[in-house]
Amino acid sequence: MAVATARWLLLLLAVSAAVAAAAAAAAAGKQERWRMSGAIGGQVVEKERRTMVAEAEAGTVTAVDVADAAGTAYRLHFITMDPGALFLPVQLHADMVFYVHSGRGKVTFIEEGNSEQSSMEVERGDVYNLEQGSILYIQSYPNATRQRLRIYAIFTSEGINADDPWKPKVEAYSSISNLLKGFKTEVLRHGFGVQREVAEAIKSAKTPPLIIPYDPQEKGDEEKSNWTEDIVDALLGVRDPEEFLNKKDKHKSKDKKSKSKAFNFYSGKPDVHNCYGWSRTMTNKDLDALHGSNIGMFMVNLTTGSMMAPHWNPKATEIAIVTAGSGIVQTVCPSNKPSGEGKKGRRHHGDERRGSGGRSDDEDKGGARCRSSVLRVKEGDVFVVPRFHPMAQMSFNNDSFVFVGFSTHMGQNHPQFLAGKGSVLQAIGKEVLALSLGHTNSTAVEKLLSAQRDSTILSCISCAEELEEKAAKEEQRRREEEEEEEGEGKGPGEREEEERRREQKERERKEREEEERRREQKERERKEREEEERQRREEERARREEKQRQREEEERAREEEEERRREEEEGGGGRGDEPEREEEEEGGDEPPYRLSKKLKKRYQRVIRSG
Repeated sequence: MAVATARWLLLLLAVSAAVAAAAAAAAAGKQERWRMSGAIGGQVVEKERRTMVAEAEAGTVTAVDVADAAGTAYRLHFITMDPGALFLPVQLHADMVFYVHSGRGKVTFIEEGNSEQSSMEVERGDVYNLEQGSILYIQSYPNATRQRLRIYAIFTSEGINADDPWKPKVEAYSSISNLLKGFKTEVLRHGFGVQREVAEAIKSAKTPPLIIPYDPQEKGDEEKSNWTEDIVDALLGVRDPEEFLNKKDKHKSKDKKSKSKAFNFYSGKPDVHNCYGWSRTMTNKDLDALHGSNIGMFMVNLTTGSMMAPHWNPKATEIAIVTAGSGIVQTVCPSNKPSGEGKKGRRHHGDERRGSGGRSDDEDKGGARCRSSVLRVKEGDVFVVPRFHPMAQMSFNNDSFVFVGFSTHMGQNHPQFLAGKGSVLQAIGKEVLALSLGHTNSTAVEKLLSAQRDSTILSCISCAEELEEKAAKEEQRRREEEEEEEGEGKGPGEREEEERRREQKERERKEREEEERRREQKERERKEREEEERQRREEERARREEKQRQREEEERAREEEEERRREEEEGGGGRGDEPEREEEEEGGDEPPYRLSKKLKKRYQRVIRSG
């Protein structure tokens, strides 16, 4: 019995060790894939795969983590606020560059080492940069169309970098509420110089969501400081109440200065503009709002059936967000092996589609092979193109393609276009270029370089459709070959494991779809509530207007009636003089008799009624 028990214990330990080793290997493989993902090729993170950071009735915050070729992690936040909402104060743990996609609002911030706040009004197209350590809060303005304030932000610093961007070392920011409530009551009491009941009230108050409804018109006198303001002022280094009250004038001058720093993509002329679309790029050298940041920004708007010509970035990784429409992004791996090399070299070249979330199937198997990609992206998706990877973006014939993005190290980057008179290929001798392309004479190369004069945004009718169709066929062929090769030489256990992995992927896909359906249902319910509220307000306004109209009509009727009576009285008085004159004539020499005013009016009424 003891021997059997010992054997079972040894077997259990062996199984546990194997499971732990497999889990560790999987985790290490996942980290390695993320570290190398920037070098593999283009990545796509669909809108449905965003991580929920904060969710409330007044708004939401979702996030996406990506990495560049050097393994640097970047975190994107998508802040959506209903009209009349407040994004509560947070302290930034990383440098932040943000872009306003829609709506209007006010951004207020306190830079590190400064006790005075600055604020600026923002609207669609605005760009600004804030350094780590700053305190930030955002107010969205109410509007008649109920347009939401949407802000896209990127965070980057050594603090959030990790081998696995899905598990960064720290968050992009922390709430002021957490900063205060994390302390013990005694520390708050002595550290801030307040009574115990004040510190206990701070600790015991229910923590609100990150985004709350906010209407400053419903607040009282803003200049009246209360105990919560005293705590926050102490946190910001403002201990003198008189100094706090005297900050108002300083804020006004500071606001004007801050507003002048904001840059708007729609305020000036694009760098390139023709009938096929336009593009504009901004770096820290061009824009005071990006001063001190290594992040640049760009916006591209392609009309239907157009293309951003092939180009690459020698020093910058592009992280783009599709803001409208859909399109195709092709990336080319700069280090593909020739098709004759390797056992499976025939599958190393050509256009291949990426798997879910921007990873290829080879990545799922632990490989980090560089591959060319054909990516279909839609509104809300994020796509990443590492440096040195040639790329081209194309719109479909039935839709435009608009994307805005962030570029790393943009201040030192100069995009290189392959086509047109300004192409870097023009600087290479035609003979040398022909030899590098496998041609013995330069005739074909001369035609290639001289045919296209433009270099940036071109017409490309049906290019996206044809490329998508070709990539789909190539993907289907590749999957069939992989399934055939994977099926050969596998034992029953391996096939069962493969089937289990497929089932797991299918479950995850269904869970994502279910989560997306729930989000869509919530969005529909929210829109229905907004529509009901709008109708209620319209009905209430219509009722008020109807009551006002009735009152005005009644008032006009009364005035008309009084005016008619006055006219009748004046006209009746004139007729009443005639009987009096007749009576005087009949009286002969008798002295005239005059009626009193009261009798005269009564007599006139009798005459009118008779």
